[in-house]
Amino acid sequence: MENKIISETDFGPEITMDISGKISIAGKSMMEDASLFYGPCLSWVEDYIQNKKEGLQIEIDLNYFNSSSAKQLMKLLMKIDDAEIGGNVVWIYPTENDVLLERGQELEIMLDLPFKYSPK
Repeated sequence: MENKIISETDFGPEITMDISGKISIAGKSMMEDASLFYGPCLSWVEDYIQNKKEGLQIEIDLNYFNSSSAKQLMKLLMKIDDAEIGGNVVWIYPTENDVLLERGQELEIMLDLPFKYSPK
């Protein structure tokens, strides 16, 4: 198992996955086929869960994400939640954007992972 970085594209965020247990997703996520983009991240999380069995901290700092991306974020967070290895989410949002804050709160309602909200 090793650290992994998925570089930012015109339509996808930068994703860094560190074997210390920290995942960072930053930028914008508006690709049509989000499952293809997020696939390596989901695979890395599966490996982490099987090998480390320790909590994960997911820092999400997206300025925009579409519904296809929201589905993949939910799959990622549910995978961590279902594994019961512990984890938390830091949801970073622009202070003037209540919609992004609400999107994080909607995800939190569907999960047992604790969320911390951080305006920027």
